Amino acid sequence: MESVVPEFEELMLCGCCKQKFNETDQSPKLLSCKHYFCLQCMRTNLNKGQELYCVYCWKRTDIGELGPESLPTYAPVLCLTKNFSQLKVGVKPPDKPAAQKVISENCHTHAMPLALWCHTCCSPVCRACATTSDHSSHQIKSQNEAKDQLIAELQIDLASMNKMLSEIQRLAMQQREFLLKILEACVTLKTHVEADLTNNASHFEVSETRDTLAKLRLNLSMAENLTDVHNLYSSVNVEKQRLQLRYQEMYLQCQLDDLIRNSSVVFDFQLLKQALSNIHNGEPVYPGNSRALPPSQQNPILFLANYCMSQLYSRHVVSKTTVNGSLDYHNHNSLPPVNYLAQQHLPMPAPKNIYQENNLMMQNIVHSPQVRNPPNMCPLYYFNIEVNGAQLGRIVIEVRADVAPKMAKNFGMLTTGEAGMGYKGCQIFQCWEGESVITGDFELNNGRGGRSIFEDSYFLPDDTKLMAVRGTVGMRRTQKRHDNLGMVGSQFRIILQEMRGFTGIFGHVVEGLELVEKISTYGDTAGKPTKNILITKCGKL
Repeated sequence: MESVVPEFEELMLCGCCKQKFNETDQSPKLLSCKHYFCLQCMRTNLNKGQELYCVYCWKRTDIGELGPESLPTYAPVLCLTKNFSQLKVGVKPPDKPAAQKVISENCHTHAMPLALWCHTCCSPVCRACATTSDHSSHQIKSQNEAKDQLIAELQIDLASMNKMLSEIQRLAMQQREFLLKILEACVTLKTHVEADLTNNASHFEVSETRDTLAKLRLNLSMAENLTDVHNLYSSVNVEKQRLQLRYQEMYLQCQLDDLIRNSSVVFDFQLLKQALSNIHNGEPVYPGNSRALPPSQQNPILFLANYCMSQLYSRHVVSKTTVNGSLDYHNHNSLPPVNYLAQQHLPMPAPKNIYQENNLMMQNIVHSPQVRNPPNMCPLYYFNIEVNGAQLGRIVIEVRADVAPKMAKNFGMLTTGEAGMGYKGCQIFQCWEGESVITGDFELNNGRGGRSIFEDSYFLPDDTKLMAVRGTVGMRRTQKRHDNLGMVGSQFRIILQEMRGFTGIFGHVVEGLELVEKISTYGDTAGKPTKNILITKCGKL
């Protein structure tokens, strides 16, 4: 009964003032959203002129000039409050236990007490049975000694199982950390590939070249003497050589892309070197890769592994330069050196009448997505975090201004404080362990405040089509108004696990994701932080 009564008592209390309902000023009144509160709270706390606002869902109820007294009284709750003391609430009595089978304590053969225990047969025996030929070679002990021995063995087994369980838990956590690192790497790779697709320099280059050719045709039509025509001839030759260089470079790159897509083996640096040499010389790359594989035979994991291997090869092998007659390999990511890289390799010959320097060919064969990103297209912002007055660390967020210009501008100005308001001094007001953390309410720090830098305070987020996966950052829908329109203001969420229904993604965490994971553990079951988590300083890097 004690576990049932508090649940009924909660129904008889006003959700705003926590006072018990009665038939006078504390009578329960029903709003249009089906939530109910006492009449006194509707007169004072919920009343906004001729409208009432529910503190649970913030929906509006029009009352006109009649006042809150005109609202219907919630009769079932009022009746429960008046007659609760007369109700008989109890729990079902437990079922009677089934009768246990009585086990005889005497031997059925010799009618003697079963005072001994046979370890071999795992059964009790009497003294007469222990002397028979059936138990002559068995281990016989008294029941007390057998009990003590079994207890000791059980304790050893339980301790061993407990230790094994601890090791399993440690290994599971180690594997989870490894998978999280893999997921972070995949998110980073996905972000860079998306940026490479969005900011493909070839589109800009083609447009600029078309404009140049149009100007050359116009100048040719306006040329009046031999000198002007000769100057145009020289300009056209320079542009022609540049286009030939670019064409050959992109053609060889596409050849390598086809090789990566249709390969049935895992590449290493030696295979890539041989493949690039064959591509450069116009020879067959591999007999087994001369045809395109059907989609049913293509392995996406193998395809991704070969792509990553080609990126590593382009950064650590192809970017070599000759220094004093020897090769110097620039290791940009501090990876351990490979033994065969210490051997000197001759540079591959360049195609005729296209390149003037042989070493220009391979340095542009495989591009890194990071190289082609325009400057300041993805700005970085930092947030210094403090917990209960002690510095915890820094979070760095990369913002995708290329696909989310409006959200990027709003987030950037709030981070730097250029608009006279911002995230500095803001609290993290929601923490869901392993799921997400939410902040950005610089007005109320409870999820019901905050606004954007724009004149209307709220705006529709950019349609970025970015997935809400671990490490991404997105704008949170406002909780004050315009809920049906999906407006956003200043609040944002850092995601720790995939949220399929969450939109408005505009960036991702590039540093301090383990710090966000730690902050998420500070929330209780309702998501409210148990510690004071503060953004002490923030800005642009």
